[in-house]
Amino acid sequence: MHADYRSSPQARPVFPESADDAHPRCREMAEAMRELFSVGGGVRSKDLVGAGFSWTEIVEFRDAAARLATDASVRQITSRPDLMADIIEKARAPMPNRPPLPRDTKETQARLVDWGRYCTARAARVLDPWPGQRERCLNLLSLYLNRLPIFPANRETVLRAVEQTLPQVSQ
Repeated sequence: MHADYRSSPQARPVFPESADDAHPRCREMAEAMRELFSVGGGVRSKDLVGAGFSWTEIVEFRDAAARLATDASVRQITSRPDLMADIIEKARAPMPNRPPLPRDTKETQARLVDWGRYCTARAARVLDPWPGQRERCLNLLSLYLNRLPIFPANRETVLRAVEQTLPQVSQ
């Protein structure tokens, strides 16, 4: 009788479904790739050979290890909402790209424009501290804070804290 070798149960490779199922050498190569990339900005095959991997391992694991290295290097960063102390600190040392945003507040164009006006006024006050600049800064900060979803008492707390750091100018 003729045997059919096509249907014989041969050992077929089992591919991992997730990174946890990856071969240990693949995970080691991924970590080596991350280290090599952070030092030199790129990963070449000869770098992997220098790190102790054989050509066979490089051919077998390079693509999967590169995916694992990328997945391990990419993080989803979300900023937490600003607390009262954060709002006060940001108002005391304003930077245009760091507006205070409490919980449930999105960064909108209008808010950025208002915050930018306050930052500009604070910078102008440093360059030319005439008496009206202080009040201008406080008014622009008040305008920004009035558009945030915070309680009026908290707005007053921020304004008083900032007011204490802005010395009176007399002429």
